[in-house]
Amino acid sequence: MADGSTYLIFGTDLSGDALRSLRRWMLDVRNLSGPVDFRQADPKPGEMGSLTDALVVAAGSGGAITALAGALISWLRHRTTDLTIKITMPDGRTLEVDGNRVRGVDSEQLNAMIEKLAAQLGDTPAGIEARKAGKPGEIEPRD
Repeated sequence: MADGSTYLIFGTDLSGDALRSLRRWMLDVRNLSGPVDFRQADPKPGEMGSLTDALVVAAGSGGAITALAGALISWLRHRTTDLTIKITMPDGRTLEVDGNRVRGVDSEQLNAMIEKLAAQLGDTPAGIEARKAGKPGEIEPRD
């Protein structure tokens, strides 16, 4: 995977089962054509094997980045547990998407959240302006 298009998706409250569910969800997204792979953590002393602790996703183009944003937000919306996903970007910045803020939004708010996340993930004018302004990497519904 190219460095400029690789995103690491993880969360302290994301279990291996949740990561596998998210991976399956992402593999069903048509416009997300890059690989979606598991990252394995090295086992600690006394453990029998490695644990899946993150997903590595390649999404280089604008359409793939929008597909990634839509997949993450729609997956969170369908979860029944409270999860926060963290996304490490190619430049090292980290964004957080809180599942609590996604669940109760209407379709207009959902689309706005996807657009905002896609802008922050990509080098779109809106994403660049948000970074210049020092706005936190957090996705919230519009009022």
